[in-house]
Amino acid sequence: MCGIVGCIGKNHGREYIINGLKTLDYRGYDSAGIAFLKQDSISIYKDAGSVEHVNSLIPIGEDGDAIIGHTRWATHGKPNKSNSHPHISFDGEFVLVHNGIVERFAEHKASLLKQGVTFNSDTDSEVFVNMIALFYKEEKNVLKAIKKAMETVDGSYAIALIHKGENRLYVLKNVSPLLIGIGEDFNLVASDASPMIEYTNKFIELGDKEYGYIEKSNYKIFNFDGQEVSKKLISKDISLVRHDLNGYPHYMLKEIEEIPDVITRLVNHYYLDEKYNFDDELIKKIKQSDHIIFLGCGTSYHASLVGGRYFEEMLEIPTASYIASEWAFHPMFPGKKPFIVFISQSGETADLIHCLNIVKKYNYDTLLITNTSGSTLERGCKYSLNIQAGVEVSVASTKAYAAQVAMLLLLVAAVKGEAKIADEILRALPIIKSIKDKQNDIKNVANIIKDKQSIFYIGRGYDYYLSLEASLKLKEISYIHSEAIAGGELKHGPIALIENETPVIVFFTDNVTANSMRGNIEEVKSRGARVFVISTKELSKDGDTIIIDQYPNYLSSIIVSSVAFYLAYYTSLSKGYDVDKPRNLAKSVTVE
Repeated sequence: MCGIVGCIGKNHGREYIINGLKTLDYRGYDSAGIAFLKQDSISIYKDAGSVEHVNSLIPIGEDGDAIIGHTRWATHGKPNKSNSHPHISFDGEFVLVHNGIVERFAEHKASLLKQGVTFNSDTDSEVFVNMIALFYKEEKNVLKAIKKAMETVDGSYAIALIHKGENRLYVLKNVSPLLIGIGEDFNLVASDASPMIEYTNKFIELGDKEYGYIEKSNYKIFNFDGQEVSKKLISKDISLVRHDLNGYPHYMLKEIEEIPDVITRLVNHYYLDEKYNFDDELIKKIKQSDHIIFLGCGTSYHASLVGGRYFEEMLEIPTASYIASEWAFHPMFPGKKPFIVFISQSGETADLIHCLNIVKKYNYDTLLITNTSGSTLERGCKYSLNIQAGVEVSVASTKAYAAQVAMLLLLVAAVKGEAKIADEILRALPIIKSIKDKQNDIKNVANIIKDKQSIFYIGRGYDYYLSLEASLKLKEISYIHSEAIAGGELKHGPIALIENETPVIVFFTDNVTANSMRGNIEEVKSRGARVFVISTKELSKDGDTIIIDQYPNYLSSIIVSSVAFYLAYYTSLSKGYDVDKPRNLAKSVTVE
């Protein structure tokens, strides 16, 4: 879950590296570091803390022929200076930045120690750079040393590597994402396109177990067998990868308010001239399946719960939604002809990649719903659908969640052949926009709950699924203990936690469960809870906190989610936290 950047032949390369690391720090921001290669010398600057802090440690005018940089989310070793990247080999010949996990690293480290290799950190990444250095002493060839290290090490990695005395930047990749940017008399490398998009729109996506090098005006890529491979240049839509605040104080606020535009773009992409624009073979495979299995993590799992209900209610196809990290160790395939749907914002989620490797053994049809093209999961799944949300920088997902749910709904509508659903989504967009006008009411709630130790969300049906996502958002960025409870489950234990002034936030938009939910509200009130009700006009009563215009109930997770996101945002803001970079978290979870 780290971010890496590199460049060679780039004028003002330091500027590219610094700006690139800032662009990628949503992938990790525990520490940062940069290495400059100048002829036969290497200078390294790194420390715990921000990219800006590390930049302040670098002398004015410092630059290099080849430069690599890293922003870290700690997995092995505490976030401190010694564990920060880049890491230098024991002999001082190689310097590496790494995103991923070295499996059995303790075993490899013990073997290297016996061979006289010394270590300066607690990281698994230092094993890799020392292994390459040791193999280089045998092979006298960097590419052969890299290949031998790749044959020895299991795990995930995206690596940029420099070798003292060589005006080259070496790259190697397995599972973790890595892109090369092709420029005029310079070449770039990064974890994704966003740091490079201002300099080039020509990219090479490295495949798993591929390695090679870039030079100022040249590059070569090899497969795991050591054979040179020809790579196709691809381009990226700049509007979907640029990181601009556009006057907003935080990315999270910007991304919440982009939801209507994202949904509009999504519908217009998959619903053209009153016809759904999906692969006919995909639609056929779904119709032929007797069970839909959804796999996701965190927010994507919550979206799958909503999507599962769409498939069951609208198509009468049984579904099962699983947390990927659990399913991977206890895989289940309900039905005789299941269809597997993976949901991943990044397409690089390690737990889902683990699941995909299991599914491949059974040769079942697979679909990925993602926000990122060219990912590991996209290459591995038979079908892929992009949610068209554009880059999401804030660690707490907002617009991607709404788009995932909308994507699942559009897919169901296409299978059903129901044009009305796409029209109803578009007609509901003004309601989402109107929630922006209710921010003062939401801020008032945030100011009341910000100092509470525990908060509870309750709902039924679609509102319960929304409660799960709302609760996750609040705990992610405000660090308040929060729990989502199905309204009917209150009396089966959780109501024991309700005390005087305990905040209870209620999503109340389903007329089928309305009477029961009003009963639940009274139950927690009678125990002294401070209740905040978010309701639709049709179901509202005097005293409800936020009232939203009427819409079809199945759209709740698309529309009312904005209320939940605003509440989490303003609660975190009122506590003085970094909204976009919550502690201990990173955007793309590329380790299990």
